[in-house]
Amino acid sequence: MDILQREMSYESCLNGERIFARVFQPADSCRVKAILQIAHGMAEHSLLYVDFARQVASQGYVVAVNDHLGHGKSVSAGGSYGYFGDGGCRNLVCDMHKLNSIIRKDCPDVPCFLLGHSMGSFLARSYAAQYGAQLSGLILVGTCGNAGKAVYKAEKLLAEHILKKKGARGHDPIFAKLSTKKYNKAFPPCRTPNDWISRDTRQVDLYTNDPLCGFDLTVSGYRDIICLQEEINSRQGYKKIPDIPILIVSGDRDPVGGFGKGVRRFAEKMNKTGHRVKVVLYPGARHAILTETNSSEVYEEIMNFLSSAVEKK
Repeated sequence: MDILQREMSYESCLNGERIFARVFQPADSCRVKAILQIAHGMAEHSLLYVDFARQVASQGYVVAVNDHLGHGKSVSAGGSYGYFGDGGCRNLVCDMHKLNSIIRKDCPDVPCFLLGHSMGSFLARSYAAQYGAQLSGLILVGTCGNAGKAVYKAEKLLAEHILKKKGARGHDPIFAKLSTKKYNKAFPPCRTPNDWISRDTRQVDLYTNDPLCGFDLTVSGYRDIICLQEEINSRQGYKKIPDIPILIVSGDRDPVGGFGKGVRRFAEKMNKTGHRVKVVLYPGARHAILTETNSSEVYEEIMNFLSSAVEKK
């Protein structure tokens, strides 16, 4: 199937900023089955999803993925990477909804699905709690469980303390130490700082050598993600997600998901609140399973989930 690819931009929810997005779709608009929107992870950007997006589009889907505020081509001249503005992650979710509204104008009568990876999975969970009635399914890739109220409280206090000293756009190495830098410890001997991402060394090198990947967020950016995790892991955060099909895919060697334990706990919580959840943990796979050595297996699982949900509509 012939695929059309286009780039676009639109006004962000944060005044004065514009959001960059990529859209992939079948050349024959009559063959469009559904929409898949993608929310990328922290310190990455939409370009990393082109291969996956093209494969999904070749099966009859319109696929849209934007660069979040503070990421990729959505950072304006003089802007700051890893800065989300006043409003924090609410701005990112709002920008995702704006993109969804734009894409739906061209395809108003087809089902819509949302896929989020890592930080994008947190955003997707928040999005589903607010706009889930407009979704036909949710796919969470490389997500995590609940760290607990005490952890969130301590991390927020630390962030607020440093924020007062360094400002919202300031940086402090302690946040990387508390998040991404600790993940490599499970994979000695480490060839790069990012071995935890994938077993595919080529993909790890592409990420490591990409100037738009792996940067440290601002102090306020880290604070905002802590607040987002606290929100989505609250009782209301679970309950507000409507009864739609949910697929969770992760590697059982993904440190973000607690090597499968955090993912299972999250799925159990969702099942207890009446949601229909399918969990697939891939043996040996690490964090970025869309670029793992078994990525074709992951693609197939996601396509089967989408096809099944579309057929039931």
